Amino acid sequence: MNPLQRILKLLALTVASAALLAAVACGGGTSNSDKTATAAAKGGSGTPAATKAAATTAATSAAAKIDISGIEELKDGQLDIGSDIAYAPVEYMDEKTNQPVGLDIDIATAMADVLGVKVKFNNGSFDGLLPALDAKRYDVIMSAMTASDERKKTVDFVEYLNAGSGILVLKGNPKNVKTADDLCGLTVATQEGTVQVDFLSGTADAPGGQDKKCKDAGKPGITLRKFGTDPEAVQALIAGQADVELADYPVAAYSATQSGGKVQVLDNQIDPGHYGIAIRKTSTTLRDALQKAFAAIKASGKYDEILKKWNLEAGKI
Repeated sequence: MNPLQRILKLLALTVASAALLAAVACGGGTSNSDKTATAAAKGGSGTPAATKAAATTAATSAAAKIDISGIEELKDGQLDIGSDIAYAPVEYMDEKTNQPVGLDIDIATAMADVLGVKVKFNNGSFDGLLPALDAKRYDVIMSAMTASDERKKTVDFVEYLNAGSGILVLKGNPKNVKTADDLCGLTVATQEGTVQVDFLSGTADAPGGQDKKCKDAGKPGITLRKFGTDPEAVQALIAGQADVELADYPVAAYSATQSGGKVQVLDNQIDPGHYGIAIRKTSTTLRDALQKAFAAIKASGKYDEILKKWNLEAGKI
């Protein structure tokens, strides 16, 4: 073989090798770009990394639409929340981590993520939360607080769940309680400062409440026993110190499941109303931002996801 022939042979081998490499790269397997395209064609979103990136981009985009630059309460990058963290499953302390968990914590965290800030829950007694908010110890209150007409006189609300009062009785319902009208002549336990107290004994605008209704009908009145926390009120029922315990229905239902069969919750709810995040009436820009953040987590499906996690889908608003 002369030199020219050797050169021509080498050139032919080089071309063949290049063709082989191209065939292996494009034919034998599926490239990452092909996988992504296939997933997209099937309705998927590609690789997990791509999905995560898309979610992050969406969250960043949502946050970018809510301008918090002029909100005094969020200048430190944190939303400080006052809460009575003893109201499972809405908010309570995890026994293993000693950290607050529950519906309110999850909703607040999701809203804070949209706003691009952190969230901090500060524990306090329920009846002291509104005065503490007024004193600016917290930015807002989120504590299974019913957005009642009475409270709306002093604070604004971003409403996020529908819940009435639940009637908790001893197993077997020995007092045969069916509705609120059956509370006449009974001892009822509940937590201080709640709408249940207002329902039983009345408000400044409508004094007397259910107790007065019983007496006006010629029946015995209601003996009201108030406790610092809801678990204390439930224990009073179990210990025979009360005939009935009233709490928000989600809480009463949870207490029943945790009692080992000692108590049960009735199906009837009293005066369903909305839970709300309480905000000072002077904090209008914060209120508007929180309203937008709540709308964002509803639109994204995060709100539905949280309700399902805590088995509270029936409270969706």
